[in-house]
Amino acid sequence: MKVVNNQQAPDFSVADINGEPISLHKFKGQKIHLVFYRISGCAFCNLRFHQIDKLTESYKKNHVKLISIYESKPENMKAQMGDEKFYSIMIPNSDSSLYKLYDLEKSKLGLIIFLLFKGGLWKAFKGNKLYSKRVKIDGPTDRIGAEFLIDENGKVVKAHYGKTPGDYLSIDEVKKFVEN
Repeated sequence: MKVVNNQQAPDFSVADINGEPISLHKFKGQKIHLVFYRISGCAFCNLRFHQIDKLTESYKKNHVKLISIYESKPENMKAQMGDEKFYSIMIPNSDSSLYKLYDLEKSKLGLIIFLLFKGGLWKAFKGNKLYSKRVKIDGPTDRIGAEFLIDENGKVVKAHYGKTPGDYLSIDEVKKFVEN
């Protein structure tokens, strides 16, 4: 079932990109911005990641955790990141277990609509320019992402399931959550 506003965020325990254990409940008392991206090598995801990364100081100042999940292997994510350091906790999830837990969908039609009618080709062009290093695609290309804004008590304030791969919360809505 889809996660909805005002429900407890489904907890999980997984390893981050460095093999460190991460549990959602570990961050109780802090707000969390949980982002499900598609895969390493996804240009739309790269563009969105860099848009959010520009808010790093605000996340830090307001003690908000940013967790980024990719349906990729850790070695592919590390290769893409290279020597860059990011505020976000990076979680590889090549077995798709978290995508299933949060009931994310796949849609070839959604991908086609995004590419042809929703500016996807332009976003891919812009996202590709932001890579420090390109990596191979190592997961499903038809995954549709999602974002969750979670309060200090673990309750979902905003659940957003994209309709197409590039459908995310507005940056203004994210900023408002982080800063209030």
